[in-house]
Amino acid sequence: MSAQKLPPESEVVTWLQQLIEQEELLDTIQGQEAVLSLADLGSEECFLPAFSIDYISRRTSAEAARHVLGRLSLLEIISINKSISLTTGEVLRPDILCFNSETKTLVVFEVKRASETERQTVTELAGYEQELRNMLPFLGHFDVCFVVVASDWSTLLVHAVGSMNAWSGKQCLALRLTSNESGFGLVAHLPEAWHLTGSTNLPPEALTSIDLYLAYKGIDQLGDELSLNDRRGFVEDDERWPPRAVLSAMDVIARAGDRAGSHGFMMLWRDVHGFGRGRWCITLTAIDPYAMYAWCRDHGLPQRESEAGAFIHNRRGDLLGQTPTTVYDIAKAAFPLLEEHFDPEFCGDFQWHLKTRQYRHRVVPTRFDFWGSLGQHARDFVCNSAVRQNYMPFVGRSQLDWTDPAVGMTLVANLSLGVPFSGGVIKCSDAFLAGRVLGELAVAAFNASPDKEHAAKIEPMVEWAQLEALRYAIEMKQMYDITEEVVTPMPHLSNEPSKRFESVQNLAQWVSEDLVSQRHPFHQACFDLGYCNSSLFKLREEGSISHIEPNEAAKLIRSLLVAVLAKAEGSQGQTLHSQRYLRFMAFLEPHLIPGMDLASGAAVTEVLRTIDDEVLVSGFPDEIVGGLDSIIPVVFHTTRPPHPGKVDWEWLKAGVKALYEGGDHCPAVIFSQNGMIGSGRLQEPFRLVSPISDPEGEVYVIDESSALSIAIKMTWDEVREFHAKRSQGNSLPSLDKK
Repeated sequence: MSAQKLPPESEVVTWLQQLIEQEELLDTIQGQEAVLSLADLGSEECFLPAFSIDYISRRTSAEAARHVLGRLSLLEIISINKSISLTTGEVLRPDILCFNSETKTLVVFEVKRASETERQTVTELAGYEQELRNMLPFLGHFDVCFVVVASDWSTLLVHAVGSMNAWSGKQCLALRLTSNESGFGLVAHLPEAWHLTGSTNLPPEALTSIDLYLAYKGIDQLGDELSLNDRRGFVEDDERWPPRAVLSAMDVIARAGDRAGSHGFMMLWRDVHGFGRGRWCITLTAIDPYAMYAWCRDHGLPQRESEAGAFIHNRRGDLLGQTPTTVYDIAKAAFPLLEEHFDPEFCGDFQWHLKTRQYRHRVVPTRFDFWGSLGQHARDFVCNSAVRQNYMPFVGRSQLDWTDPAVGMTLVANLSLGVPFSGGVIKCSDAFLAGRVLGELAVAAFNASPDKEHAAKIEPMVEWAQLEALRYAIEMKQMYDITEEVVTPMPHLSNEPSKRFESVQNLAQWVSEDLVSQRHPFHQACFDLGYCNSSLFKLREEGSISHIEPNEAAKLIRSLLVAVLAKAEGSQGQTLHSQRYLRFMAFLEPHLIPGMDLASGAAVTEVLRTIDDEVLVSGFPDEIVGGLDSIIPVVFHTTRPPHPGKVDWEWLKAGVKALYEGGDHCPAVIFSQNGMIGSGRLQEPFRLVSPISDPEGEVYVIDESSALSIAIKMTWDEVREFHAKRSQGNSLPSLDKK
């Protein structure tokens, strides 16, 4: 087949000139509705922003396209193929340079007819931008727009333009040039240039951190000229308030992080017991790109092997585990402010999730800030109407932002640990963890009640427990709002010291009796076990106690095991040999009699009496509760129809295709109980079904909105139709369709 003959670039430029002069350019661009719809997703009433690593490039390219499209009207042509260089002898000639007087925006058009010239595109655009900034110093990223017109969007060009939008803050519209007998055409194009990683949150090992301790130099060095207000924050009686110099330093660090292209967050905390090097400390945490690569290679979607990938993989032992040098550099940007009053010192270079375990006993989180893509996510989150009106309404009522620990800690924990009650369902392990979280807050609130002096000593424990309980309560509220069975109003947690203990008791009772309810006795028992014995499990994990005396927790675990083992035969975990089930049985195997009837309650009870209480309590948080998850079905609720909203179907299809090409031929579109829609792997027991043959034509659909989980193979048109019906309250009909 002979290659299509492409027109000269001069003809395309002349055609674009005519469209601009006749005010027809914007109307000529096809496909812009889809791009605008995608860019406007974040402003929808029901859209809750989530930090998706894989979605960054697509979202920013759509937002850049929307920005540029909004500036393609009322254009004045400044020059056509004329040099804009300010220096004699230099030649910098954009194909078309325009000006929008309404928005005071410059628009640069660059036409690439053949793939051989696409290699030069980004270099040329960078040169044009630099010369325009030379002419107009301090020209902002939003003040100059780029339009790249190409008939062949090669890999290099797609990656280059995608990077301009996603990581360089440029505003570039990609247009695909079409040509036939009737003339030219333009189609809006999203240059994503991103290999899907399959990561839904940040792996803990990718969050490396460093502590910046701030030891006072002394009040006397401040001078007598300071007013009383200026001294505020530096005197002993005002220790709960961070000094203004520290707040300014945090602002400097965040801006330096943005300028460096780093991605991370920081937490200012107060050392209550004075064990550290100063009363105030800033913990800076950044995403380690090498740790991200290691996780994606080991756990994410398959990647093509390359010499670059092999080099990084072979050097992972040297590359992982330490905070990037960039974090030290951006922290030092604030030293001129800090060194007037403090002796700043770096210490504690290890992972964020390990630090939080230590901090719960001695530090009080005081203020957060974010930079890079995490900073963009934090700002989008706080400004989102769904967050302010539904997900975290206290943000608007109390005028909070991402710097407040109630918001900042929730964002950080959800990014690194995942959202509690994933998908809006409750597993036995979820119920147990929720019980532990509320139990820890109940214990802390009760112990803080006797007197103010004692309350001050355990303030860190109370604050950390309150923040984690709030994170769980937020998700419980989402389930309550969309669930038909739960009619008793959900109690609210209180931050008032006098009301905190009673409020957490009321919430725990509601979770056990209403959200979980007696219809799910196993989940109810797991919640009660975690709630009533939270201190026991916490001390055991921390190694604070070496021996466990006979107690009610072990007694309840034995009762649970007797009932669960009676259901093990024929369960999902036993039938499919799931890893959790195998670990559970391996844990019990040394104590079971070969060939014994697990359904015999009396025989199992006798065997379980031989297991030490310490073994049962230590093994429950992992092996035992994991076994319960593999045997006992999750708690499903009947949910109300979700708010009708737009769906990025092309993105879902891309995720399905990536799974299929990675060797998983049972990819699915998942409609979760909590209203979220995403792509993922078909899990047991549904993997027994026949694989799909073409991800472009069909996909499995999982619906979790009708008090059970259903999976059906559908065409993509049928998926769209189902989504429309689901918004009206309809669910999947049966399991039989193939």
